[in-house]
This record gives sequence, C-alpha cells and structure tokens, in this order.
Amino acid sequence: MRPSKRLINILLAWLALAVVVFILRITLAPAVSINTPQSGYGFSSLQIVWWLSVATLSCALMVDFYRQRGLCKISVVRELPHSLALGIYASVRLEVHNNYDFPVSLDISEMYPANIQAENLPLSLKLEARSSRRVEYSILPIRRGEARFGHTCLRITARWGLWQNQWAVGEAESVKVFPNFSPIAQAASVGLERQVAQLGLHLQQRRGDGSNFHQLREFRAGDALRQIDWKATARARKPISREYQEERDQEIVFLLDCGRRLRAKDDHISHFDHALNALLLTSYVALRQGDAVGLMSFAGERRWLSPIKGPARINTVLNQLYDLHSSTDTSDYLQAAEQFLKRSRKRALVILITNAREEDVEDLSAATQLLAKKHIVMVANLRDVYLDKVQKQAVTNFNQALNYCGIVDHVRRRLRVLSQLQDLGTIITDSLPQQLHIDLVKEYLKLKRSGRL
Repeated sequence: MRPSKRLINILLAWLALAVVVFILRITLAPAVSINTPQSGYGFSSLQIVWWLSVATLSCALMVDFYRQRGLCKISVVRELPHSLALGIYASVRLEVHNNYDFPVSLDISEMYPANIQAENLPLSLKLEARSSRRVEYSILPIRRGEARFGHTCLRITARWGLWQNQWAVGEAESVKVFPNFSPIAQAASVGLERQVAQLGLHLQQRRGDGSNFHQLREFRAGDALRQIDWKATARARKPISREYQEERDQEIVFLLDCGRRLRAKDDHISHFDHALNALLLTSYVALRQGDAVGLMSFAGERRWLSPIKGPARINTVLNQLYDLHSSTDTSDYLQAAEQFLKRSRKRALVILITNAREEDVEDLSAATQLLAKKHIVMVANLRDVYLDKVQKQAVTNFNQALNYCGIVDHVRRRLRVLSQLQDLGTIITDSLPQQLHIDLVKEYLKLKRSGRL
C-alpha cells in the first residue's frame, strides 16, 4: 500500500495551509494582545479549520485504507498467441475481472521478457463493481527463442483515490518466438506454381516433363512426339501421351553456418535470421515437392536433423531452429563437411549457407570438393547491403574515394572466390539477405526441372 498522487496533492495543500497558519500566528501575535476579542476569535477560527481538516483527512485515510486492505479481488487472464514470428507484431489480450463491490481504477503492466518489445503499457482503465473488461497491447519479438511472461502487475487505486495497492497476479506463461514463417503460412493454401509466382519467380511451363513416369493421358497440343505411347495409341485408336513428373524422394540437406560472419545486421534482422527464413521457405517448397529435408549447423551450437518428409514436418524444422543463434566462432568448412559425410547415407543436394570471404577460399574449396564426390553442392552466399550502397554513392571527397576503392577491391576479391568455387562445379547463389529466400527456391526448382536432382 502506498499513497496516491491525489493524497500527495492533498498533503501538499494541507502543508501549505499549515504554513499559512504559522505565518499568520507569527505576524499577528503582537496585534492579538492589544486588539479586540473579535480579532482573536478570527485567528482561532483559522486554527479550528486547520485542525478539522487534519481530523477529516485522518478519518478518510483510515476508511480508504480499510476498504483496500486484504486480498486482491482483481483477477487477470492473459491470452498469448500460440507462437510468435520474429519481427512481426502480435497482440496480447488481458481479461480483467473486478470482484469488488465498488468501482476501481487501476493501472496494468506486464513482466515481459527481454526478447520482446511491448507497446501501450501500462494500461489504465476503470472497472465498475462486479464487471470485467478485455484490453490488449502490442508486442514485437526482437529475438528468437523462448519468451517467458511473468505475472501481471496491478496498481489499484482505492475508492476515494487516497491509496494505491500493488499486486502481482496471474500465472507465468511461455511462448516460442520462431523465425519469420509468414511466407510459409501464406503459401500453405495455394499451389506451388502460384506460390512461386508470388515470390516473383518465373518458371518454365511444365508439360508433363520430368524423369519419373506418372500416367497416360490424351495427347495435348504442345506435347512432344517422344511423349507419345504408340502401343497405347494403337489400342485406344487416338493419340496417347506419357506424362512424367520430377523425381521425388530426393534429399536436401542444409549446412547452416552459425559463425560470426552471419551476425551482421543491415536492418533490425541479422543475416543469420534472413538465412533461417530462406532455409524454412526452401524446406517447405521441397517438402511439398515430395523431397526430404535435413539440416546440420556448425561454427557454434551443433545440431543435426535427419532428412524428413511430408509438408506437415515443417513444424519439426521450425522447432529445431527457433532457438538457434549465431556465435562468435570462426567457421571451419572442411570440418563441417567431414562431419556431414559421417552422417549422410544417400546422395543429396547439400546447400551451404554462409558469408564467404577471400581468406576462406582454400578451406571452402576443399570442403566443396570433398562433398561433391557424393553430393550436389550449392553455396548460398550472403552479400552485405553496405557493399552495394557504397558502390552506388557519388564520390565527392578524398576519403570517400579511398573508401570506394577499398570496397571495389573487396568486391572483386570476393567475386574471385565465388568464381573459383563455380569452376569446381559448385552451384553458386550470391544474394542480398532480403533476396536469399527467392534465390534459394529458384535454384532448387531449377535443379528439379533439369533432372540433376
């Protein structure tokens, strides 16, 4: 229990009145002895008013304190989203019940975790006797992992507004902050072709092409002559075509670099989080295509997920990654390749997501060559937005010229590394963090249609 602002203001006014009484007593004391009794009567009236205010305030304080004492009769039920996505606003709803027999005013705050930013707190509201009200506030997840909400904090103002009581009510709850899976949720109800079109990709039209036989059907305009099944055509006495589909049951395994290179940020989301978003979307597309998806992390916390199949298994991938973070370790590509080969049993498309530099060329080349003996290897390389921005800026002074020359030299050496890897047969994507998911899906589907996978 603590005094309210109203009580503090009343006490300040009472103190001011006491000062006035004291000043009047000092200044009027000499005159009181020689003045008429009526003057003394006026001075005594002021003292009486002051003492009456003291008595009234004391009684009010005791009555208001007595009403507010005891157990808290305000209950709060928190409604959290089932899960949260990094960088996506969400709402937390609170159901507030007033079980007192009189109206109350209260302020509501929350013990929210450090990986959450909350807006519109504290909430102020007034509840009538025996009533309830639903309120909400916005939260923004800024870091993946488990977000644990503590108790709800209440500051209840007494009926006359003289006292405020603070309580912690409700139960502690947890919710998982996942990578931004909104593109997956948006794509879950549409077909693959429409889904890819929404990403801005242009795919070659399929007309029954692929490597696996699917079914026989009537000949359609645009079918190649090599698709005609002549025996079926003779039996049906009309042109019958063979329809093929892409090979299924292939494996796609992501080697995710958790080293210090991916800790950089071009906006409020790190390169590592962009890499996770791209990994999730590509995994979802691959699972929809009938392929199996697995992953291995290195240069930090090491995790392994054996290849799994089925669109519903994207939740398994999410749960494997939601609390994985980048580290300050240096990436050892050759060691990661050796560890992966000890675990892998089937030919797969291995997608290495990293941010390679010139000093990595020997280690990375050795790793890709080792993997290429059994697998198809793709290096998904992230490019800093800063490099593109500097090259587009106008140079107006000597310092900017030096900076520009340094950036151009760095970019040239970086492209040389990627070119060397490409000469070794490695598939290369060089993407801005915000475009990585598009490039990964595009290259995956391109490989599917080429028959290499």
